[in-house]
Amino acid sequence: MEPNIASTSPAADRNARLAKLCRTLMGGTAAMRAAGAAYLPPFTAEPRDSHDARIARSILFNAYRKTVADMTGRVFNKPLVLGDDVPKELREFAEDIDLTGRHLNQFAHAAFYDAIQPGIGFILVDMPIMPPEMVGRKITKAEQKASGRRPYFVYLTVEQVIGWKSETINGAETLTQVRILENVTEPDGEWHEKQIEQVRVLEPTTWAVHRKNDRGQWIEHDRGINTLGKITLVPIYLNRTGFMTGSPPLADLADLNVAHWRSSSDQANILHVARVPILFGTGFEEQDVIQVGASSMIHTTNLAATLKYVEHTGAAIGAGREELKDLEFQMQAMGLQLLVPQPGGQTATGEIRDDVKERSQLAMMATALGDAIEQALGYAAEFMGLGEDTGGSVVVNSDFGVTPAGDFPMLLNAVNAGQISRQTFWSEMKRRGALADDFDPEVEADRVEAEETRRGMDLDG
Repeated sequence: MEPNIASTSPAADRNARLAKLCRTLMGGTAAMRAAGAAYLPPFTAEPRDSHDARIARSILFNAYRKTVADMTGRVFNKPLVLGDDVPKELREFAEDIDLTGRHLNQFAHAAFYDAIQPGIGFILVDMPIMPPEMVGRKITKAEQKASGRRPYFVYLTVEQVIGWKSETINGAETLTQVRILENVTEPDGEWHEKQIEQVRVLEPTTWAVHRKNDRGQWIEHDRGINTLGKITLVPIYLNRTGFMTGSPPLADLADLNVAHWRSSSDQANILHVARVPILFGTGFEEQDVIQVGASSMIHTTNLAATLKYVEHTGAAIGAGREELKDLEFQMQAMGLQLLVPQPGGQTATGEIRDDVKERSQLAMMATALGDAIEQALGYAAEFMGLGEDTGGSVVVNSDFGVTPAGDFPMLLNAVNAGQISRQTFWSEMKRRGALADDFDPEVEADRVEAEETRRGMDLDG
């Protein structure tokens, strides 16, 4: 098939492909079931209906989604703060940053929640189309305000940004074209609406929208002038791998969650099999009458005939239960890896300051989000005619109440290797400030046991 304007570039395709498992896990049990054999392959010679039934009774223990929510919650435990250098106009816009009623804090929270999955997301700073009477001349601030036109933010996922081109300009890699896949809603008669797929093409001086015609061909639907002379798309690099690309920072956790999904399915399946005993008989003739029931009798003339139920020993059930518990604890530890301090960077003088020697990956992600918002505010300021680099500064919370400790990774490795107990690990975590002061390891162990029991009852049902 020949490439067209809606074709995904190799780099954009890689972004979306790496994010696929993360997106599926975020969809919960329903999405994992819908994925079918992709994450729960059939057993050798397993009939299709048996495989479908096994998938239908599998339940996802969603450690991945919980970790994404927890890490996002830590960043936004405190609201982001606009610096004193943010212009008054932009402060007002922050109350409704995307023209849907969302405050900048809400927008940033949603952006981080999505971008932490693939490791990258995008903020498009857009501006309503200029009225014809304003085209071709310099617009005053008073006219700008009177027109009601104002810049706003649009969040774009990796799946929406389907291709781009760039060049090195003044020593920096700069976007020269971006293609964005969109779905817009338009009226369809008096009572209905319809969804239309379109591709928006942004270039430094122009923009264009393409839609399919009745023959399935992509044709230009609309076109306009890009008044700033630049592409106002800002990447949020939470785990950067290159220009406009990233990879899931919690990929290892996602893989563990799939392993738990499969093991949990196996556990539910073996419980289903173990609770249905098999009737086994020997020494019976074809003419013998065999009726199984509470008020029936079995008759045979062979004195050596035997009839008995064969039941599962249950050994595999216990082993499966232990494997699930181990996987759950590994996922808990893996989710905390974003809080493990990392070596800091050097200053302009080549020295490593004390306050940047150790920063967790999550703290660096929070800083990256702040950088992206600052750049987006800068573009908004340009749209308002305030000049370049006048958007001001933003502070995103990166204080998560965890005391930097070089032995934190060692503790994770030790508990995963079985060299220390979970209770000891929890106690050390509490001592380092990673857990609340009222955290009780013994109470937590009881809670974990209770949750496992409830989940087992759910699987039984």
